[in-house]
Amino acid sequence: MEEPGQIGMAEASRDGEPGGHEVIVNSTLEEGSCTWKISRRAISGPDARIAPWEESAVSKALRAGEGRSNKSVFEPVVGTSFNSCEEAKDFYNLYSWEIGFGVRYGRSRKNSNKYRTRQDIVCSCQGQSTAGSTRTCRRGCPAMIRLLRTHDHGWYISRVVKEHNHDLSDSYAENKQWNSHNQIDALTKDFIRKLRNNNLSIGRVCSLVGAGGNVDAVPLRKETVRNVCAKLSQENMRNDLGKTIELLQQMKDADPGMSVKFRVDTDGRLQSMLWCTGKNKSDYEQFGDAITFDTTYRTNLYKMPFGLFVGVNNHFQSVIFGGVLLTTAIRIYADVPYK
Repeated sequence: MEEPGQIGMAEASRDGEPGGHEVIVNSTLEEGSCTWKISRRAISGPDARIAPWEESAVSKALRAGEGRSNKSVFEPVVGTSFNSCEEAKDFYNLYSWEIGFGVRYGRSRKNSNKYRTRQDIVCSCQGQSTAGSTRTCRRGCPAMIRLLRTHDHGWYISRVVKEHNHDLSDSYAENKQWNSHNQIDALTKDFIRKLRNNNLSIGRVCSLVGAGGNVDAVPLRKETVRNVCAKLSQENMRNDLGKTIELLQQMKDADPGMSVKFRVDTDGRLQSMLWCTGKNKSDYEQFGDAITFDTTYRTNLYKMPFGLFVGVNNHFQSVIFGGVLLTTAIRIYADVPYK
């Protein structure tokens, strides 16, 4: 009996697009007869092609479009290849800036190995609003490009639709209203993060990064800067509890008389936290005859009331007996001892 042979080929789907599978044909020759067995195996691999020495599609378009005045420089053409899906989106976004519309990711397809085999990049007006809002820009625009995978894990344009069913932007200011043309680069985002870490207001941050003044000349919209600040705040929230516990532990190491109490729910989420220092306890022993509980303050990110136990000393000055962050009833702290 001879060793079985194997033939591999890429499988195509019914609509002519790659199905994300490889067809394996095994042949076995035994006693004058040949047996064929066909099996399918899902393709897997990286999400992008690594080709550092290959000229990018943007560079090719710039070189080919030199001196061209009556046609877009970044014209999407069937067969144009890219190293990554992000590079393809940047290319299509440059084309959309020339024409006057915005772009975003559309539908995609993955095989059983979670390997993405197809990606649509569509006009921002593609699709319909599910909420029925009249403020949305979506109106079923068909303009799009479809990306498919190459054998070396790159991407290429397999379909281009250029027709739009809406008016296109004519000016710089109108183009900046599209989300894809109002992105903030990594350096500017890091600059905004440092400004916010130094407690600068959002209005001051907008002034420093140029998000204000004449609409036709500003590089960024104020709404974009506000969205970035909100995302940075959400990122800081993820580890705020760990930072708070670490800070309280450092305070407790320096002050043996300090007390910290936590209350969590069944899922381990923080419900309330109370702390008082040794100085707070000493003040409570001397001036704790009358106590007020002030919950005027409320944190912006967590919507948790911040309460202070406050008294008055013999000089009619306010003294603090402790602090608390809470999400449950206040009465659970009525019996918390300070001694």
